[in-house]
Amino acid sequence: MKKICLLFALSVLPGCINAGNYDIIPARNDIFTIANGYGISFYDGGERLVSSETIEENSYKLNESATAYKGYSVLSNKIYQKDYYEEDYVKPNKNGALNSSSLPHKFSANQKYKLVGEVKINGSRYRLIPSELDGFVFLIDDEGAFYRQMGQIKGGTLILLDSEFFPYPEDLKMVNISTSRSEQTKPIKGFDVKYDGVRMERIWFTYLDYSDSDGEKGTFENISFPNKPGLIDINGVGFRVLQADEDKIQYMVLKDEK
Repeated sequence: MKKICLLFALSVLPGCINAGNYDIIPARNDIFTIANGYGISFYDGGERLVSSETIEENSYKLNESATAYKGYSVLSNKIYQKDYYEEDYVKPNKNGALNSSSLPHKFSANQKYKLVGEVKINGSRYRLIPSELDGFVFLIDDEGAFYRQMGQIKGGTLILLDSEFFPYPEDLKMVNISTSRSEQTKPIKGFDVKYDGVRMERIWFTYLDYSDSDGEKGTFENISFPNKPGLIDINGVGFRVLQADEDKIQYMVLKDEK
């Protein structure tokens, strides 16, 4: 109902619109409208990547006894990429409205708006906020203050309507806000060694190498060592087996030269 009322209010505005310093009837003079309107620089929309970092994660500690059950990690060293994204919005600094001779447009301090793009009017930049009607926008300057006129988007051009709007309260304006999130990839480098039990007098492991991984999968390899005292070295990480059987292995990491 509110959208219908706003549409009716716009339909009864004076039959011409203001484009720059000209009054133009858009249905008959589209070429002049484009020539005398204000070119819009549209924003890409969506979130943007602001930074990235690599995170290294080890599952072991030096000189501490540990236990791993069959099928679980004995050693793992994984490197991830973590990306940070932001997305820009504006929101009213308080509840209020833009009043005009036709119908007021209400703003809630709890609502955020995605900016459509920007225009230059008399050398000043104005950002465009979508209204409830497709193709119609409100304008704000760099300080968030509202421009006195509403606009209509026609292709890549903004046409200003004649009707003027006045904020209530007078200090009603838009403030900038940003939302952020982070996203961590699957391992892009590193390795994972899982215990695979004792068979034929040998201790078996499943080795997963992420060095050539595309983030979705790595390279598997089954490796084994004699089941006897000694230091086992895998990718520069050395550990001593304290006890091993079919179900679990007890061990201690003694060196890390990876």
